Amino acid sequence: MSTATDDMHAAEYTVLRDLFSDNISTHNAAESLATIQLSNTTEPESNISSLWSFIIKCAYEFPEHQTKLVDTLVQLSKLPDAKLANGDPILLHDMRVWKDLPMLGWQFRDEWNASIPDGPPDQRASAISQMINRDKFTALLMTTKEPVFNYSWFALITFRDALEAPADQEPGQLDGLIPAAATWIQVLGADIYGWNEDFGRRGRGGSLWNGKDGFCVERWQLWRERFGAMVKREELDDGARRAAVDAEQMMQKIESQSQS
Repeated sequence: MSTATDDMHAAEYTVLRDLFSDNISTHNAAESLATIQLSNTTEPESNISSLWSFIIKCAYEFPEHQTKLVDTLVQLSKLPDAKLANGDPILLHDMRVWKDLPMLGWQFRDEWNASIPDGPPDQRASAISQMINRDKFTALLMTTKEPVFNYSWFALITFRDALEAPADQEPGQLDGLIPAAATWIQVLGADIYGWNEDFGRRGRGGSLWNGKDGFCVERWQLWRERFGAMVKREELDDGARRAAVDAEQMMQKIESQSQS
C-alpha cells in the first residue's frame, strides 16, 4: 500500500502537514484541498476519488490527527457548490461537489475488503492497526451527526464479521475485527444501542443471528455476549482479548444506564 506522503499527493500532504501543526484551520485546509482537486476540472471524478483515498490513508498513518481530518471533511461538505465553466454545479453520479462528498462512501466500502494477511508479524500488526483506524475514523465521522456521513452499515458489517460467526472460526481475522468492533462501542456505543435501522438483505446476520436485518437490542445483546466469549479465546492476541473485555464492560454499563 502506498503512503500518504507519496509524491502523487505532495500538494495535499503539504496542506495537511500545516493543519496537523496548527498553522491553518480545518476550514482553510478544506478550501485548499478543494482548490487543488478542481485545478483541472476535466477530471474532477478522478481527482476527488484520489483525494478520498489520500485522506483515508492519512487517517491510518496519523491516527492522532483523525479528529482534524473529520473536521476537514465536514468543512469540505459545507463549501459552496463547485461550478463548471458554464456556471452549472459539478455533479458526480448525481451528487454535488462538495455538499454530498461524492464517492466518499464508495471509497470507504472498498476499505471494508481489507483482511489480515498470514505473514510476518510486522505485516499483520500493520494490517490490524489499519483495520482499527478505519473503523475509528468512520465512527468519528458519524459522531458529527452530519447526514452525509450515514455510515452505520459499516458498523453492522464489522460486528457481523467479528461476532456472528461460530466459535470455531479461524482467529486470524479476529485479531483485527474484534478491536475494530470494540472501537465502534468506544466511540458510539450509547448511540448504537438505540439504533433500529433495517437494511434488508444486505444487513443480514452471520450464522449466529437470524433476526432483524439491521440494528436492534436483541442483536446488541448477542454482540455483548460474543465479546464475553472472545475474552476466553486464548488463541487470540492480547490486544483483541483486552478490547473484548473493555467492549463487554462498556456495553453492560450502557444497558444498565438505559434501564435506570
